[in-house]
Amino acid sequence: YDTSLTHSKTTSNLGSNRSALAATTVGDYALFGGGQANSASSTVDTYNKSLTKTANAALSQSRYALAATTIGNYALFGGGCSSSSNVYATVDAYDTSLTRTIPTVLSQSRYALAAITIGNYALFGGGCSSSSNVYATVDAYDTSLTRTIPTVLSQSRYSLAATTVGDYALFGGGRANSTYSIVDAYTLV
Repeated sequence: YDTSLTHSKTTSNLGSNRSALAATTVGDYALFGGGQANSASSTVDTYNKSLTKTANAALSQSRYALAATTIGNYALFGGGCSSSSNVYATVDAYDTSLTRTIPTVLSQSRYALAAITIGNYALFGGGCSSSSNVYATVDAYDTSLTRTIPTVLSQSRYSLAATTVGDYALFGGGRANSTYSIVDAYTLV
């Protein structure tokens, strides 16, 4: 969709069929990373602003159910799960020339987490490592990719959503032992 909400199909599909992948932008590129079909993928498909698919990049580990957001000049992909149920704390960062670096890992290995950016911080919240290990942790990365850990979510949960409105980053819904309607708000102080 363009800014007039006109729909068009890109000229090339993703490199493989995948679900549970994550997407974000950096510079002039849209990035679609990870996911799974028959197994977890490490592929990062990139499209430029003309919707031309450019060379593929790769995550440091094949994984699905990861989260992605952008901070400053970096696209971040964090967490995720492998085909053999290994859960990761890895964060892959891609700069505007699509060069990958690996900043400090998340404070806990987890998948089915949510990510959002507010001001100069990328936030990764919630997630789980199994149905019995569900987290309320929020990891924050600044524009130099330094990690801090702000106040935790009010409830441990996974499969939640994140967005921004005004000066707030919101984490909503999710599940643990039951499904939640909770919305946690973070603002810059």
